[in-house]
Amino acid sequence: MKKCTRLLALLLTFVMVFALAASSAEAAPKTYSLKIAHVNSQTHPAHIALEKFKEIVEEKTDGAVKVDIYDSSVLGGELEEIQQVIDGSLTAAMIMGMSNWQNMVPETAIEELPFMYPDVEHARAAFDGAYGDFVKENWIEPTGLKVLCFWESGFRHFTNNVRPIVTPDDMKDIKFRSAQSEIRVKMFEALGASATIINFSELYTALQQGTVDGQENPLSIITANGFYDVQKYLSLSGHFYSTALFIVNPDFWDSLPAEYQEIIQAASEECRDYDRELSSASEADMIQTCIDNGMEVNEIDAEAFKAAMDEVWALYTDEFGTEAVNLALTSSGQDPLE
Repeated sequence: MKKCTRLLALLLTFVMVFALAASSAEAAPKTYSLKIAHVNSQTHPAHIALEKFKEIVEEKTDGAVKVDIYDSSVLGGELEEIQQVIDGSLTAAMIMGMSNWQNMVPETAIEELPFMYPDVEHARAAFDGAYGDFVKENWIEPTGLKVLCFWESGFRHFTNNVRPIVTPDDMKDIKFRSAQSEIRVKMFEALGASATIINFSELYTALQQGTVDGQENPLSIITANGFYDVQKYLSLSGHFYSTALFIVNPDFWDSLPAEYQEIIQAASEECRDYDRELSSASEADMIQTCIDNGMEVNEIDAEAFKAAMDEVWALYTDEFGTEAVNLALTSSGQDPLE
């Protein structure tokens, strides 16, 4: 009898242990892994702001959402990152510019229209307003993505090893690297320069070896990637404004509890503002960094360049019309095209 009692007590103990374990498992919150890739170095404002994003999300979800950041193209170039987010092998990415979607959505070449925004405030207003909503809902999300919000890549400027660029004539016969963008290539050609398509991850080597004479990028990318070591002249042209798109895989997003979605969305917008603050605050320092590393810096004749761009704008409006262009202009506080 005593033996049966001991066996029964032992059995009850096992049952209680398993019940407690099951209860603990049910009580433990599910965890989520948010992996974010980008092509910039760790000194780029977007990376610094993503580190803040990581801190906010992990703190406010009590660690239930773990954020990992993969910088410096370790998971591939931006086209590869976009495809990885679409197919779900990567949960998120920070993509520097809409030009990366041109093969899928040709209308996104609108970002390549030279001298669209007179300053950064106008550009930010466009993407934070009706134009940004239009871009997200009509162009980017239909490719199989969710856009959290628009961060900043910034105004792009010319660098080269041939001569300072002040007027359009100074562009002649300079070999520039270009992203795979027809309208950007046409801009170079309209100015008498040539363009060679080179992946960003190969750009530094191409400049170093003289495969191309120059390139164009925001100051943050020029300094973060040390282009001042392989370029002599920086011409502050501000010819394009590039946004940065914080994209997420929709299936991953839908798998998150609503409270985590709200935390991530709010953090993305808070850190968007931080990214922009870093970009603005560091602009003078970045120019000085270029000077300190041997670059010659100059302003351009913006009006002369604008006057030379009519045919480039016509390339876009003749094919896609003026609706999106006018929305961008009016959302930024400018007059629409006539």
